[in-house]
Amino acid sequence: MNAPIPGHWGAFERCDGTWEVIDHSTSTTYTVAAEIGLNLWRSTKSLSLPLRQALDAAMDRTPVPDQDAFADIELAGVLVRYEADTPDPVEHLRTAFAVSEPKQRSTPDVICRLDGAARLDLLHRSMNSDRAGVRYRLPHESAWQPLTGELPALPPLAAPPYRGRFFAVHAALLVLPSGRSLLVCGNQKAGKTTACLWARTSGLTAVATDESVLIDTFTGTAFGVPLPTAVRSDGDRRTVPLAAGSGTHLGAALPAAVAVLSPDDRSPGGTLTTARNADEALDWLAEHLRDAGANPAATRVAARALARRVPVHRLAVSRWPSLRSDLDTALTCLIKTMEHS
Repeated sequence: MNAPIPGHWGAFERCDGTWEVIDHSTSTTYTVAAEIGLNLWRSTKSLSLPLRQALDAAMDRTPVPDQDAFADIELAGVLVRYEADTPDPVEHLRTAFAVSEPKQRSTPDVICRLDGAARLDLLHRSMNSDRAGVRYRLPHESAWQPLTGELPALPPLAAPPYRGRFFAVHAALLVLPSGRSLLVCGNQKAGKTTACLWARTSGLTAVATDESVLIDTFTGTAFGVPLPTAVRSDGDRRTVPLAAGSGTHLGAALPAAVAVLSPDDRSPGGTLTTARNADEALDWLAEHLRDAGANPAATRVAARALARRVPVHRLAVSRWPSLRSDLDTALTCLIKTMEHS
């Protein structure tokens, strides 16, 4: 009989404060007291131990108050733990992504460690060279691996379980109460953030992101990367974390339409033009597609499937302040049509 694989277990907080611990090697579930579950959750090092050793360590340890040693963030259905050598990076992430902190705690699916060379402001962006200062490991592993390559580290798209699964769209993601969603694509300053602010004010949709959407190449579902919204005011730009509540959507959404913002369009502001076929739709989408780890063939197939499955529109928009009126005119009609289609 094979010995259990070290670390193949997980701990999950329950509503009553107790914890479930699941031994994945035997599919056995145990219920443990809150202090033991919390100690299992806090100790990232224990995740690489066999379950019995981890439980012994958790029971021997004196319970301690919650510490800011890490930030747990749910990104595209995966729980990522970010650790750092100093508390400042952790506090930054916990503040910026507070909306994505799970309501009930559990052991992470993947762990990232940030050192002094990590650029927090660039974690969500692709790089032109290998990323410095970020390592990762899976919970059952003990050795850290460098997060190499040019893909973002938030989420860590080069690490399992993300690897090879997604392509990205430079877009805002607006989600209807039904879970169907509208992707609003556009270049920088085209109006994606304004569309999100309009959507939140109008109450017609929730906002999942104003910048980065991940499309699962296996299922076609969309996930917004819940970045703080970049709000411009009087020429300045500041970032505001997404707020918890009905105005923010977390988790998967089903794309039902795409609107590509076209500031230089010859049509009057607020005019919607629908792509005549999948080839034209894909042409409109192409400049807004981004690498998120899926191979080029899978990305092309999934992007074409999106262009065939949902209507893709080009929305002519004016410069500010007429931009908001254009969005109100076009998106109100489009979203109400989506509601009844």
